[in-house]
Amino acid sequence: MHILGLNDSNSAASIIKNGKLIAAVREERFDRIKFSDSFPTKAVNYCLKTAGIELKDVDHIVFAWNPGHELEPQDSAAAIRYHKHFLHYVPNNLLRHIGGDKSNKKITFIDENIQFLEGKLNIHFVPHHHSHAASAFFVSPYDKAAVLTIDAYGDDITHQFFIGTGNKLQSIGKTQFPHSMGQVYAAVTQYLGYRANSDEWKVMGLAAYGKQEYYDQFAKIVGFDKSKGELRFNLDYFTYYIWNPRRYSDQFIETFGPERYSHEDITERHINIAASFQKRVEDVVLEMCNYLAEKTGLDTLCLAGGVAMNSKMNGRILFESPFTKIWVQPSADDAGCSLGACFYYWNQVLGNERGFIMEHDYWGPGFSDDEIRCALTDSLISYEYLASPEKEAAKSIAENKVIGWFQDRMEFGQRALGNRSILADARDPEMKDKINRLIKHREWYRPFAPSVMEEFQKDYFETNFPSPFMQQVYPVKKDKYKVIPAVVHNDGTGRLQTVTKSVNQRYWNLLDEFRKITGVAVVLNTSFNDNDEPVVCTPKDAIRTFFGTGIHELYIGNYRVVKPQKSVR
Repeated sequence: MHILGLNDSNSAASIIKNGKLIAAVREERFDRIKFSDSFPTKAVNYCLKTAGIELKDVDHIVFAWNPGHELEPQDSAAAIRYHKHFLHYVPNNLLRHIGGDKSNKKITFIDENIQFLEGKLNIHFVPHHHSHAASAFFVSPYDKAAVLTIDAYGDDITHQFFIGTGNKLQSIGKTQFPHSMGQVYAAVTQYLGYRANSDEWKVMGLAAYGKQEYYDQFAKIVGFDKSKGELRFNLDYFTYYIWNPRRYSDQFIETFGPERYSHEDITERHINIAASFQKRVEDVVLEMCNYLAEKTGLDTLCLAGGVAMNSKMNGRILFESPFTKIWVQPSADDAGCSLGACFYYWNQVLGNERGFIMEHDYWGPGFSDDEIRCALTDSLISYEYLASPEKEAAKSIAENKVIGWFQDRMEFGQRALGNRSILADARDPEMKDKINRLIKHREWYRPFAPSVMEEFQKDYFETNFPSPFMQQVYPVKKDKYKVIPAVVHNDGTGRLQTVTKSVNQRYWNLLDEFRKITGVAVVLNTSFNDNDEPVVCTPKDAIRTFFGTGIHELYIGNYRVVKPQKSVR
């Protein structure tokens, strides 16, 4: 049985066969528009091609949202209640929602059937947060776990608690829009001069350089009601729930000062606001985890939803909450809902037992050496074949060269995990600034991730609990600050990737070769892309990015490309 899952926000498609994941990919990798919201046509075509079937051969198509919520959350009765001048805002056709029209029942599940001359399509719609929860729990290594989903919104819900047991998920609590951690994070991101729902990473990275002098103000605005198990925000500080292009209110500006525009310099005040807000977000989510642990009596947690991409927060959950084991979906954002929709239908709806663990994230397109060679030849560039690219790449990194590393099938999630990566020497204290300036063309404060061999993780970090998907931030051991300075963030942490030989042997081999040369089992790893571009997907994408940035060498399959050096007179 083939099940195709679709999502249209961070558009993506996934396909499973008899409960096993076959392929998963984001539309942005094909249309080259970062965070593309286009219908995932090309992603679907890739999934079908990888599965070796046509659309009419798919048994079930599952969409990761509930069309029973015909209104955008900002137009819902829940949001309208908080708008002080709603009679000037709400169109007449929405007034019936204020009156609690009994005919407006929210649909819990929908099935459609489309007949063709040959074959048929069975189409289903499942709730958004149930898709998030399924993407985290049903593919995790745990048979029983607490589940936390948290994002901007989906089907009017902004956070949901679940208990996962075997092939079933049970909801045990939720928060409804407009109380939304994801939307509040987007509002603060916009206030600091960045793009909402795109640049939240920048706020998280900037936070490590600041002081938490605004923490008390945020504590009055952002909170968790333990008596109800719901998020609660002082909505007087925000306007996102009335779909105002400016997501924060005048009261927010009165409290924190003038907003920053994108062309303006970042000041100490902006940095301190980022630090204070990030800390408050972490503390509130920790309160939620403490509540969930007490409610379930479990010590295992699965996480998904856009807010679960906050790796600093995830690291603190492991170190400071009652949960001793956590599993974070590598595509915790909405793209992962396409995967979750598949498994929700397979496990929860059809009642099939679980038989798949997501041990890696390499579910996207891959290319043979023949295909790579053709792309290199068509690009009219010189290249050489290498019997062991791992050894040569390790030598180049040890010589302080920055390399592009393009191998096998690409990652589904936003993190580059050693198949579409830019790699460099973490021992060079100036490497972060070099890559930010010459290659990634991005802000000075943005950190880079360390990839570490599984066998040596405890030598460099304060825990050996694995982080295979680069979704957790751990403290770096203080005696290693000067050993791997390029990947130690300003607060002494690193968003690491644990690399295992059984999962990615070629990348593990590269790290091992580097270790043999230098004695260090860590390299700097960042995604193979320029700023504001999706991660490279095809060989031609890799070649274009290689020649458009300051990368020294490209290792693509078994081939190496070296840029010609111009003589300076």
